[in-house]
Amino acid sequence: MSTRSKIGILRKDGTVDHVYSHWDGYPEHNGVILLNDYSNINKMNHLIKNGDMSILGENVYPEPDKPHNFDVREDRQENVCLFYNRDRGEDWKHTNPRTSKSLERFKQDCKLSDCEFAYLYSEDSNEWLFSPIPYGKESDMDFIYLKDEFIQDNIEYDDSFKEDYLIYDGIELMKDLDYYEYLDNYRDDSEAYFSIKDMLENNLNDFIKNIEEYKNDIFEDSINNYLKEVKDYYSLDDLEV
Repeated sequence: MSTRSKIGILRKDGTVDHVYSHWDGYPEHNGVILLNDYSNINKMNHLIKNGDMSILGENVYPEPDKPHNFDVREDRQENVCLFYNRDRGEDWKHTNPRTSKSLERFKQDCKLSDCEFAYLYSEDSNEWLFSPIPYGKESDMDFIYLKDEFIQDNIEYDDSFKEDYLIYDGIELMKDLDYYEYLDNYRDDSEAYFSIKDMLENNLNDFIKNIEEYKNDIFEDSINNYLKEVKDYYSLDDLEV
């Protein structure tokens, strides 16, 4: 049996962008993946913009030039999300993200769905929130911190900063620095993801130099903050920012 869930972002303006996830929506599975691997607003934005999914995985994008087949398990990449539109070609108008105008409206939308659990990443606090979805429409949904749910139920998690977050933060920084150059360099976000991943892992110094070339009064703070993330993650004590 599937365990359906809602996954969303609680925006700073109070709206909620959310998608449907079909399988394994209980905290011990989807909750652990979200807290471990999606505690980053830029990565969450990439997840949500791909729409409804069958399976939540640790990675949004499948490796290029390898099959990622929705219907054939043997030709499917492990630990990669399986989206209804991207990976099975279902109509976008039926699988696209939805927006609830407030948290209370999101609760109503959850109760009208057939989902059992709801997860919200707060854009304001950068924390994961969690609530079961009651079967009856009368009961209220009380969101708590997902970490508190894990502590209460002795569920292990690792929400440390991941290299993946550097990649997604790098994608959004490149878009801010020169969006048209970004479009010229990459066919889509998936290509940008694997390009930045390769540079971070195999050509870090050149990647840093490329970012530093954009420094000016407008982007200096953004670049310095990003380079500090790089420095802290890779323990580059001699990197000046």
